[in-house]
Amino acid sequence: MKKVLFLLLALPLVGFGQKKSGVVYSEHPAYDVVTESYRVWESGTEADLRALYAEDAKIWGPGDKEAGTMDDEVGGMLWWQENFEISIKNMDPAKPDIIQYKGEKGAWTLDWMTFTGINKISGDTVSGPLHTANYVNEDGKIEMTVNYYDRESIGAQIQESFGLHRNGRVYDEHPLIDKVNQMVAHFEAGEIEELTSYFAADASFNRLSTMGETSLNLEERIETWNAAVAANSVRDLVQVGYPDAVYYERGDSWTVYSWWWVNNTNAETGEVTKKFLHLVHNFNNEGKVTSEGLYLQQ
Repeated sequence: MKKVLFLLLALPLVGFGQKKSGVVYSEHPAYDVVTESYRVWESGTEADLRALYAEDAKIWGPGDKEAGTMDDEVGGMLWWQENFEISIKNMDPAKPDIIQYKGEKGAWTLDWMTFTGINKISGDTVSGPLHTANYVNEDGKIEMTVNYYDRESIGAQIQESFGLHRNGRVYDEHPLIDKVNQMVAHFEAGEIEELTSYFAADASFNRLSTMGETSLNLEERIETWNAAVAANSVRDLVQVGYPDAVYYERGDSWTVYSWWWVNNTNAETGEVTKKFLHLVHNFNNEGKVTSEGLYLQQ
């Protein structure tokens, strides 16, 4: 009974703890401006679009470090209109919210839409959810737009609609690149046991001179590493440019490409040689090398 009484007494405190900072509307003249901008995107003109925005309007997209300008927005709309039939529809059952904060004459609009474009040449469809936040000032002009959508998905769909299929992505910084650099460092230090730990037990090895012939297995590759360490007192590999880590969607696989100058000092004669080396390492999902391709200048 005491607990119930305490809860009842606390309820008014919860209510008093809330602070009203504005009003939320489901319909508002500010949102009429936003819906008109969608109509203009579908079939309007540059002049129509500029008439709805403040001259210094800022337009933000996913991951943008700087806001876009009206020129950017117009350019984007004209490109879409040239290449696609566009429709921007409400994502039912979602409803827009229009928020007018105390002391402000403008209003923020929030909505949840579906953006669809049909390629005029291929007929392929580009589609995805679009969430926008717009600030409409007291003059009925959009001062700021913040768009939220899956840039990666839309970009891939656009490419595919033009007959360009993206098979993967290229990274110049990646943990697998770090692994290749570590492998090279272990080889330079003559640490073959540590180097071996980066490879799958059934890894295969090919070099340019044996392409198309039987690959070496891990045990045979260890022998060649040990022989190279014994033959050269100094093994200095200098990276050329930067490696690429490539994820291939077909096959769900990773490959790291790297380029090196190999500076070896012969253990017996002291002779220094310099040869160009290209390495290709394929990785499995456990981060182990499954195959190595070696292209060494002869």
